[in-house]
Parts: sequence; structure tokens; C-alpha cells
Amino acid sequence: MKLPFDTDAVLPFGSFTVCVADAAAQRQQVAAWMEAEHFLGSFRPVGHSLAQIILEDGQPVALVQWAACAYHLKDREAWIGWDALDCARRRNLIINNVRFLVRAGARRPNLASKALAEAIKAIAGQWRERFGYEPLLAETFTDPESHAGTCYKAAGWTPLGLTGGHRRQRAEFYVPNERPKKLWVKALRPDARQRLCADALAPEHAAGETAGKGAPLPVSARQLRPLVLALRAVPDPRRRNRFHPLGAMLCCLCVGLLCGADNLNAMLRAAARLTQAQRRQIGLRRRRGSTSIEIPGYETFRLLLARLDIDALARVLNVWLGEHRGALPAHLALDGKRIREHLGTIVTLCDIQEQVPVAVRATLEKGGEQSASRALLRSEEVCLLGSTVSLDALYANPGNARLIVQEKGADYLISLKHNQPTLAAHADTQLAGAPFLPPNPKCAAANSSSAS
Repeated sequence: MKLPFDTDAVLPFGSFTVCVADAAAQRQQVAAWMEAEHFLGSFRPVGHSLAQIILEDGQPVALVQWAACAYHLKDREAWIGWDALDCARRRNLIINNVRFLVRAGARRPNLASKALAEAIKAIAGQWRERFGYEPLLAETFTDPESHAGTCYKAAGWTPLGLTGGHRRQRAEFYVPNERPKKLWVKALRPDARQRLCADALAPEHAAGETAGKGAPLPVSARQLRPLVLALRAVPDPRRRNRFHPLGAMLCCLCVGLLCGADNLNAMLRAAARLTQAQRRQIGLRRRRGSTSIEIPGYETFRLLLARLDIDALARVLNVWLGEHRGALPAHLALDGKRIREHLGTIVTLCDIQEQVPVAVRATLEKGGEQSASRALLRSEEVCLLGSTVSLDALYANPGNARLIVQEKGADYLISLKHNQPTLAAHADTQLAGAPFLPPNPKCAAANSSSAS
């Protein structure tokens, strides 16, 4: 097969330099080149963005523009190992290659992949210098109908499949465009995925983490409506001020609980992240003269909670959690929080990996956490068979241990503190002189053989 170019005539590369288009004149020149030569035209920067000019022997041969990543990509999150909340907190550590152009007069074989490689080498440091943190992953999209993405493959990018074929129309809505794009990613460090999933970010990345403002909620749009319908079974204690349906208001509280809120203010902050479409979906109403649907105020919720049947709310929420999560995960943790503003004590059985509740129990009694936790573990709604339940020192008593092992067929891990002197002293005696991990007989035999 005859190649479209003469391989003997491919010129060697010169010396490459990657510059940031900082000055206004440079940015205008980049925009003019993109408008004239790129099939998508120029890119209008929004938020954090950066343009690189790639020079070969002092001459501009390629342009690369970077901006914020896509809000949510299922394949990307699965490849990293993120859930929705991880993505919301750390998506700034991913940057999107929104434009790449090799200038018409400079095009020749292999220059595109070479220019991309040079851009990748420089981008982490340049981004850190500009915005105060180092990104860990680059992403981009190619249109399979017009571009194969060969230069990205040659530059070491990884394809992760096709998008769903939607484009963002405005802040809260996506519309289908029937043009799925191919998603590519490139790790900016060899251990990028491990760093993105670490409990704590390294100092060079930490400034890119947010508190989760605007984060996706741990409830999908498909699940919100059934939750509201289920919450209608809770008796409404209000005799007046019933403008907002009870199911809608309780749904706001449940969203807060699912986000880990431990007081009413935190619950309302979580509920405030509901979009206008979601607020309509759960049944909140727009007041006359207002242009948007507002979350009910603190005092409205406080008066509701003062008279609400908390046990009924917990029962309904448990049924809904069971329907939407299926079998409980293998590793669970039990914990209780005293929720202020009349909500009492909520005892939560939580998925350790996902950090979301899988069953809850409530009590208004002061100091009733022990009895509520035991009722939760004993409940027929909670299946613990084959699970390992982690508990803090408050729950270290024979009754809980027997309940978990003998009645529920599970195992337990209970922490001990020295404010339980008898139990702690017994544990110290049993563990005295024991290694942290038992020796492996195979390893011991191998060591003996080596010594001989």
C-alpha cells in the first residue's frame, strides 16, 4: 500500500518549547488562529482555563487550550474509582483539552502526537503556577464521525468509550444531540488514580479540592419521585401552614441525612443543592410573585420536626433504602448522632465504602442511642448475614455481640477504650506478646529453608 507521504522525507523534529498565552495580545492571537483554522472555531474561556503555544525552533506550530472538565462522566468516574460526591469534591483535578490545533503551514507526520506529548509534560506545572494546584488527569473528546483520535492514541491517551450523546444547554439541563463523542483520558502522574482516590490529597493537589458545593446528591432523579411517594405515608402533624406538601419537606430532610448532615442547618444546605427541576419533581411549590421555587425556611422545618412522628419517618426511609439498594453490603458500620432541632437521635447503619446510610432508626429519648441501635440491628428489615459490622466503643457490650453473631449470623469489629477498664484489661492480657499479624507458615518454612 502506498503511504500518503514519503517516509524517507520525514524531517527530524527541532527543539520544542511550550509557552502559556498570558498577555492579552497572545490570547487574541490564539483565538484568531483557532477561528481561522479549527473546525470548531475559537473557544470562549469560562472559569479556569489556559492556552499553550507550542514552538518548534521558535516558531508556533501547535496550540492547545485547557479548561474545566465535564461535570459528570460515568465511564471516567468508574475508571478512577469515584462516586458522585468524590467527583463533586475533586473534579477540579481533571482538566479538559477543549481545543487542539496543528497550524496548517506546519503540519507533517507525527507532529500532532509530538506536540500533545510536549503539552502534557508542561501542563501540570503551568496549571499549578497559574491556579495554585496541580491537576492529575487530562480528558478530551473526539467525534468518531470525523476524527479517529489517532494522535491521542499515539501520545499515550486511553480511550474510555463513548458518551451518551448529550450536550449541556444551560445550568441544569442536557439535551440529546445524537452525536456521541469518544472519551480519552491521560494521567498526568503514574499514580494519578491512587492520588485521586486517596483519603487526603497531597499538598500539591489539595487546593483543587472543594467542599462539595453544587455536588451531585446521593439520590438520582429516578429515585427522588418514589422517595416522595413513600414519605407520604408519614402522618402530617401540621394543622396550618401546609403550603408545601409533607412528602416534599421530608424529602429535603432525607437528602440532608443521606449527605451525612447532623443538624437542621446542614440538612437545609444539602437540600439547597436541589435544582429547580428536582424541586418541582418532589412537589415543592413556587410562591406567587416568585420566579423560582425556594426551599422552605428554617423555622418552617423546626415547627414541623417538633411534632413529627420520627419512628414513622425512619420506617419509611428504611423501606425505601432497601428497595433501592438491594442486599446490604458486606462491610457496615453502626453509629449514632444526636441531631439537634427536635429530630432526636438517629442511629445509622452505613456502607463504609460509599459512606451512605442503608438503614436508620430514630429515638427522641435522651440517651436512647443504645436501645435504638439494638432495635435497628434486630429489625427484620436489616439482613446482616455474612456481613462484618464495625462499631465504636459505645456499643462494646455482650448484648450487642450476641445479637450480631448469634441472631444475625454476622461478625463484628468493636473498638475498645480504657474507660471500660475491665474489658480493656482483659483484651490487653489476651493480646500480650502476640504479633500484630499471625505468622504465615509458608513464609516461615521458606525462611527456614533459606537459612539452612
